[in-house]
Amino acid sequence: MEARRPPKSGKRVRRPRIRAVRIRYTTAFGKNFQRLDDHHLEELFSLEREQAIYADHWIDELKDFRKVRIPFTPGEGTEYVRALWAYELFLRAGSPNRAAQVKKIPRDIAQRADNYILHTRDGLTLGPPYHCPAAFFGRELESLVCSNRRAEILQETGRKGFILTIKRVIDSITPAIRRFNKREGGLACWPISREDDVRDLLYVMLRAAISDVKTEEPVPSRAGTHKFADIVSDLAGVFVEVKWIGKRGQWRNIVKQINDDIQSYSKHPSCETIIFLIIDAAKDIPDPSQFERSISGRQTLDGKSVEIMALVREP
Repeated sequence: MEARRPPKSGKRVRRPRIRAVRIRYTTAFGKNFQRLDDHHLEELFSLEREQAIYADHWIDELKDFRKVRIPFTPGEGTEYVRALWAYELFLRAGSPNRAAQVKKIPRDIAQRADNYILHTRDGLTLGPPYHCPAAFFGRELESLVCSNRRAEILQETGRKGFILTIKRVIDSITPAIRRFNKREGGLACWPISREDDVRDLLYVMLRAAISDVKTEEPVPSRAGTHKFADIVSDLAGVFVEVKWIGKRGQWRNIVKQINDDIQSYSKHPSCETIIFLIIDAAKDIPDPSQFERSISGRQTLDGKSVEIMALVREP
């Protein structure tokens, strides 16, 4: 191969531009997670919302898998977040040979992670160390999460089952949006960047759960006009409304819109539950958990009891 000639004196050499890679993060429990997989992010969302996580476990008595709910005590929840944050720091550091090499990981967590041995069902052992998330949990948390000692088997059907499905879908919405917005090289992106995009994505994800799901359901409003609910199931009595916050300073107006929607949608004869999904693309809401609590609850409107749920997620 012919050697390249050095550039002539005074001639500028063009160097390739190095583009900064923007890493998106997801906020849970006041911490910005960047590296956790979708499964553990969903667990953090449900833990923050209702002090429990959901999973699919094998039930020996049934000889089948079932969806289960695992409630946590406040202390267990705190330790679970602490362990996953340590695992996050470990991944950010490039997954070194030992967790103790990452200075920000607490010493007790690093010690148990570096001594962890994975025992497979086939009788094989991996490690030490074997740095999976369970390695950072400790024995008590690992037993709680991976066994059925406190797991509540979910056999909800009908309306309750559909509401549970909606919650699980909403907990999956952030990774779904990010997957569509940034697909593999050579594949066209499917941008999710507004309320209508999220509505259609939710519809597709929910359509398999109940057959009568529909979009743009007209609801009587003031002065003889109509509003349109984003997603509705008359059979389940559930209305889902999507809100998108695209710039700073909008969240207070979203609260007003939600209050107006509650007044209108509750008049629909099928409406028993209204679920608001707020996609905060601008990270405008100061305290998402407090925002959810302030809106969620049961309200009585014109003698009719309606359950309200508010769930804040990031794109």
